[in-house]
Formats: sequence, structure tokens, C-alpha cells
Amino acid sequence: MKILPTIGPISNSIKSIKILNKYSSTFRINGSHNSLEWHRKTINIIKKINYQNQILLDIPGVKPRTDNKDQISIKKNQLVSFYYKKNNFDGLSIPLTHPLPKIKNVLNFTLSDGNFIFNIVKIAKNYIIAKSGQSFILENKKGLNLPNSVYDDDRQLKLSLKFINKVKKLKFDLIGLSFIQNTKIIKVLKKKYPQYLIVSKIENTEGLKNAQEICKLSDIIMIDRGDLGAEIGNYKLFESINKIISIAKENGKPIIMATENLDSMIKNYMPSKNDVVSLSYYYSLGIENIMLSDETATSKNFINICSWLQNFIKNKEKKIISYKKFNNNDFILNVLDKNKQIPLIIFSKKGYLFEKLQKLRSENKISIFTENKRLNKITNFLNNVDCFLIKKFSNINIDTFIKENIKKNKKIIFNKSDNAFLIYVNFPRRNSRANTITLISKDDF
Repeated sequence: MKILPTIGPISNSIKSIKILNKYSSTFRINGSHNSLEWHRKTINIIKKINYQNQILLDIPGVKPRTDNKDQISIKKNQLVSFYYKKNNFDGLSIPLTHPLPKIKNVLNFTLSDGNFIFNIVKIAKNYIIAKSGQSFILENKKGLNLPNSVYDDDRQLKLSLKFINKVKKLKFDLIGLSFIQNTKIIKVLKKKYPQYLIVSKIENTEGLKNAQEICKLSDIIMIDRGDLGAEIGNYKLFESINKIISIAKENGKPIIMATENLDSMIKNYMPSKNDVVSLSYYYSLGIENIMLSDETATSKNFINICSWLQNFIKNKEKKIISYKKFNNNDFILNVLDKNKQIPLIIFSKKGYLFEKLQKLRSENKISIFTENKRLNKITNFLNNVDCFLIKKFSNINIDTFIKENIKKNKKIIFNKSDNAFLIYVNFPRRNSRANTITLISKDDF
């Protein structure tokens, strides 16, 4: 498991990034916040510290965000209008960065990853009037999530291309795409910008519906628990996360788990028990990356957070990984035991591996090349074994030596199958044992 920190106003100094570089070589920058000049400066610092550092640049999506410049105090039961361009409401009105998505039969929505709920009073094309469920302070650029929304793919693609064109001179490596609902945008960006890896966020109903094709075409999958839970409902969140993980793993794609992974440490020295249990669960599922958002972007406690998470990961690894000396022969025998129908070609100077196979009563057809005259005599009394006596094994050019001997005896070796396992000693030394197994074909010779 790796740490993926987000760089923000609290952590974009040279000193801070150098510290974070001890915990990670990949950094996330959120394109929805800060200026182009801020992004350029921050990326240059990251690359100057280590040019091999990788940068994930999250592209602003089509999710409408509040476009208030200052903090706004909202009271419980207060009517608020959220609007895009046009608004006829006399009360508190908050502009949005993008139009409202398509929605049906929705009674409420949330702000800021589901933290603040509003009950809908009226919906029009360009605005939505709703009653606040609680009193709170609204910060700027907070996302508005309407359950079961369908976003405009054409608008999303247009915005993505415009943003990438604006930042293409910056030295980033990965593109983060929000609210991916199908493969349309991925296909266009992969063709136009093949130099970037595509990180797709599956975070609404449409994305879940098309998760299989999205995972297949994307390079990396991000699970944004905040937006996903707000869009589909928290009661569906657990099963939806497991579904995305399963499909991503099935397609061999790395996973980034995002949103509030260690929010409990933003103001506290230690994490909550809920955060510890969640991280342990994701570790057990083989999640490769844990993303830190506000934890490293806005919290002064970011060093302690990264240190704690690193120790947590190390502790898990100690309990799971065994560092005992590996026995090559045991590994090879285990592979062969599970593939008893595939013929074997063994190059064994003394024949040690063959003796082990005999104890397993191997069912494989065996062709063995050896210097062991005694073994050559014994094999005359064994079924399904062809033994080829070699005067002297070559330790100089083992590949040529093996190829010439197999080619010379090709008809005998491949008389029952077009494929075989080739087993031999690579990097030979005194008393070395077979350490290499390769699946080869008759056509190779």
C-alpha cells in the first residue's frame, strides 16, 4: 500500500514537499483549486526535488460547485437558491460553476461530499431552491451532489480538453477524470494525449453501471467515497465500493482509495477507530494507494498523518510478508504438481530435481538432460521418461547449449505435445539447484 498526498496551500513549500517526498514519490494536485501559476510553481518544485516524482493532476469536472468567493453562514431551515447564470429568487442565492445535471424524482441533495443536506422545494432548469437541514459555514468551491444524476458527457469532454490545453506545458504525468460515466472521454483523451496515464473516478450511478468497460480502458481507478456516497446514497456505498474493487482487480488495474481516509487526524494526534478499521479492510483487499486530501493539503498536522500512515502500512507488511529464505526447488515442484499434464524438459547436471519428482510420483512426460550416468541407467526402467546423457554441461552460454540439445532431440521431446516446461539452473554456481521454469513451444525450435 502506498501513500498519495495532495499538495495544497499548507504543503506547497519546498520544505514541506521535501518532507512529503520521504513518504511518497507521487503527488496529487487538484485542478479545481488555485491558479494556473500556483500549479506551475508547485509542479516545478516537485520535479526539481526529484525529476522522477510523478504528478497526478485532477481535472475539474462537470459537477456544479458553489462559486461563492467568501464564507457564507447558512441557518437551519433557511431557504437557499443555488443557480447557474440565471436566478429569480429574492433570498440567499449562491452561484454555481456548472449547470445542474439531469435528475429525476429527487427530494434532497447534499453539499461538500454529503456533509450538509438540503430538502428540495423547487427545481428549474438553471436553479434549485432548497431548505437547509442544519446550520453551518459554507466554504467556497464546495461540490453539490444530486442523487442519481446524469452528467453531460459532451460538456465534460469540452471542459477537459480546454483545461488540458491550458496546462499542457506543465510537467504532470497522470490525468484524473471526475464522474466518468462511460468510455467516451477516455477514448478521446488516450488518443489525443497518449503520454498521460488516465485515472478514472467512478462516482455516480452511470459510472457504476458501466464500471466494466471503464476499468478495462482506464490505466488506474480512483474510488472517491465522498462523491460516490453522496450520489448513490450512503446505504449503497459499501456494496458499490466492493463492486468497483472487484471489477478493477479483474481487469488488473491499480486502485486509489480517496476521501476522508484519515480526516480524524486533521485536528487530532491519533486516528479514530473507524479510520483504522477502514484502512485495515482496504489493506486486506489489496488496495494499492491511499489518497490523502485535506489531510495533507490544508492540515498543519500533515507530517504526523503521513508518519502514522507509513507506520501503519509497515506494521501490516511485517505481519503478512515472510522474509525466510526461498527454496527454488520447492516452488518449481509446487508449480509442476498443479500442472501434471504438461511435459517437462529438465537440464540437471546431477539429476537432483528428477529424484524429487520421482518422490512426488510425477505424471508428466519427462525429457532429462544430465551428466549422471547412474541416472541414465535408472531411467531405462521408468515409463514416460527419456534421458539424454551429456558429456559435459556448458556454464558459459547456457541458452545456446539448451537450445541446441532440444533442437537435436525435438521429435522425441515433442512427440505428444507442442508445449513443455523447461527447467534448468540459471546463474550456475557450486551446488546450485534448478531455479528457472519456462513454458516453451515446439515452434520455438
